[in-house]
Amino acid sequence: MIKLLSIRNLLLIDKIDLSLDKGLCVLTGETGAGKSMILDSLNLITGERAKSGLRPEHGKILSISALVDVDDFIFVKSKLDELGINYDNEIIVKRTISDDGRSKCFINENLVTSGTLKLLFSDIIEIHSQFSEQGLLDTSTHINILDDFSDNINNLQKLNKLWKNLTDAKKEFENLNEEKQNQQKVKENIKYDLDELKNLNPIVNEFQDLLNKKIVLQNSAKITETLNSVTESFYSENPPGIEALFSKVLNSLKGIEHLLDNDSKKDIENLNSIFLETKEVSNNINNLMNQDFNINKLDEIEDRIQLYKKIAKKHNCKEDDLVSFTEKLNSKLDKVTNFDEILIEKEQYFKEIKENYLQMSEEISQSRKNSAKKLDEDINKELPALKLENAKFQTFIEHSEPNKSGIDKVTFKIQTNPKSEMDLIKNISSGGELCRFALAIKVIAQKKNQTVMVFDEVDSGIGGAVSSAVGERLKKLGGSRQVIVVTHSPQVAAYGNNHFVVKKVNHNKDTKINVIKINLDEKIKEVARMLSGKVITQEAIKAAKKLIEN
Repeated sequence: MIKLLSIRNLLLIDKIDLSLDKGLCVLTGETGAGKSMILDSLNLITGERAKSGLRPEHGKILSISALVDVDDFIFVKSKLDELGINYDNEIIVKRTISDDGRSKCFINENLVTSGTLKLLFSDIIEIHSQFSEQGLLDTSTHINILDDFSDNINNLQKLNKLWKNLTDAKKEFENLNEEKQNQQKVKENIKYDLDELKNLNPIVNEFQDLLNKKIVLQNSAKITETLNSVTESFYSENPPGIEALFSKVLNSLKGIEHLLDNDSKKDIENLNSIFLETKEVSNNINNLMNQDFNINKLDEIEDRIQLYKKIAKKHNCKEDDLVSFTEKLNSKLDKVTNFDEILIEKEQYFKEIKENYLQMSEEISQSRKNSAKKLDEDINKELPALKLENAKFQTFIEHSEPNKSGIDKVTFKIQTNPKSEMDLIKNISSGGELCRFALAIKVIAQKKNQTVMVFDEVDSGIGGAVSSAVGERLKKLGGSRQVIVVTHSPQVAAYGNNHFVVKKVNHNKDTKINVIKINLDEKIKEVARMLSGKVITQEAIKAAKKLIEN
């Protein structure tokens, strides 16, 4: 509810601070006293577009501030959380308009857009008047009113959760489905690359071995010639080769070994070890001579080297990394292959959620249809007492595209006289009739809703018993929420829990508007004025007391 409303520099209003309570808050005053300006301030604070005539005087700033209790408004609190605005069950909302028409909006000193204000206050306040664009004139609100009457809150919470899961699952499935074409191309490319690698069949360290073999084969003639020369040096007989000379020297030394000292004997042993190692080296070189230096294999090796280079360049890696790259491609192919399985799982999940959503929507739809008959019956019973005896109210439920509220489109239509056709509520020409229809609907349908209700011209064209019926229903509506009514009817004013009088004050040829909260004695006088006019008679005082007592 709105706990405090502060108005600065709004046309004839310099400064007004209104402290509001729960229940029925009544605003009265003579015609032209400025009651409409209070409504203008409420429209501004809810984010509605400012009328050009509301711009402040040069050098001044129009400012509307409200202290709003949001403890009962779950939607508002969730939006505040999304916006990152801290709050403690209350928020301070402020809107300023400079003399050049520029508007700024704030929530707890956080700058927000007028659209944000409009979104939040659509849940906090409804203004019912001939020129209001809120409340029943907005057909999108009708489904919420019917659901409140139907007591579908718990099922709707489940449906909202299902809808969120459904939209998420649908989006995920559609994204995967779109990706399927790309995945198929990726899969084909991976298979092509793997076939190419399979043809190469890379082996760890093979590329460097191939390079070495290539060098050897390219120099095979020189290697062979050198090896022949070295082998001849080892094994030739005339002149004697290295082995023959070693053998001869060792045999000579062994002949005198027993005559030598220990150090010399050790030298002979070392020389013998060297001889044995030399023989091993000569054998290795001899074996190397027997190696196949088939020059015809050079082309085969060169082709394989070039294939290594080509595939490595294609995948931007080193030739020796092609083995590990093959493993990565195989792993990637497994993932792409599993993509089809994942897609099937997501599709199945999407279908299950959709089935659950549609089933819950059908249950809620049936509940709405059953409740709509009862709602129509109860509201139509209310209409005669509100001087709408020739009017008829009816709820129309049509199939709509699935959304968070289900599969229904709910529209309230009325018939103002037996000869006219059922039409949308927004097409009612009379502001008073519109407010009374709204009052009947709100009293009957919305019992849990905490939205602040504002009524203007609710007493237009009525009086006496009808006005009392209107006041009684406003009072009843105020039992569960804050209701603000601008009225000229003493019967309506008598029912107010809080009463404010709007007055024009003349001072030094300057006219300003002030709003005063009055006590019981002052209320009696104000109701008496409304009954008798400017001259308040004793009869009017007695009648006012009786109205208030009743």
